[in-house]
Amino acid sequence: MRIAFITDPHIGAHGEKPQGVDVRRNFLDALAFLPEIKPNGLVIGGDICKQTGDRATYKWVKEQLDKLPFPYYVIAGNHDDSVMMAEVFNRTHDLRGTELYYALPLEGRPVLFLDTAKGEMSPEQWTWLREYVAALRHNNLLVFMHHPPMRADVMYMDQHDPFRQSDEFYDLVKDLTCHIVVVCGHYHVEKTVQRSNLLALITPSTYLQMKHDPPSVVIDNYGIAVREINLTSHGTNSTVHYINLAKTIG
Repeated sequence: MRIAFITDPHIGAHGEKPQGVDVRRNFLDALAFLPEIKPNGLVIGGDICKQTGDRATYKWVKEQLDKLPFPYYVIAGNHDDSVMMAEVFNRTHDLRGTELYYALPLEGRPVLFLDTAKGEMSPEQWTWLREYVAALRHNNLLVFMHHPPMRADVMYMDQHDPFRQSDEFYDLVKDLTCHIVVVCGHYHVEKTVQRSNLLALITPSTYLQMKHDPPSVVIDNYGIAVREINLTSHGTNSTVHYINLAKTIG
């Protein structure tokens, strides 16, 4: 099975171009690229909205996604409103309190979709996750979440806006005999981070990418990124495709 992952589009009001970037055009260009990799499904990894959840933005995004010939799934980022997303994307059945999280079998492979919109998960979501991990402990797990589950040596994001429960996440999975692959965004970089049996595939944005090392936000480039994830009988492999990497900062 092949899954496409697009994250952090940061879409504002119609006509708004943050940092001079036409984020709506970027999002449409990312969708237009999908036939190149022929996915069976698409995951939108959060931060759909520029700053805060906006119903009109979600409706516009849904209109574009509904044109796709395959299913799509959404998770919330720290600039999203999980309740509003559930309402617009018809996923209120997966809404628990103010968090949108759920599990699906994709071609027999257990896949978990988490909600880290607040930078952490509620006790209720942790209980749900522990129960699923316990039940699936002999299966390799694929997890989609907005935040990387651990620090990634991206200085600004690690210091100012990390997932605040990375130790708890690692403690939950470290003794499992299976492998856990987490596909995420949030950091606006491409990076692969492994800690024991936990592998994080950090995915670049369709808005802009950041440099890894500076202690403040420094833009690296404006390349549009789409991650391809392949679930095979041999395991999981992944590739990041850049659509317009030539458009960089001088």
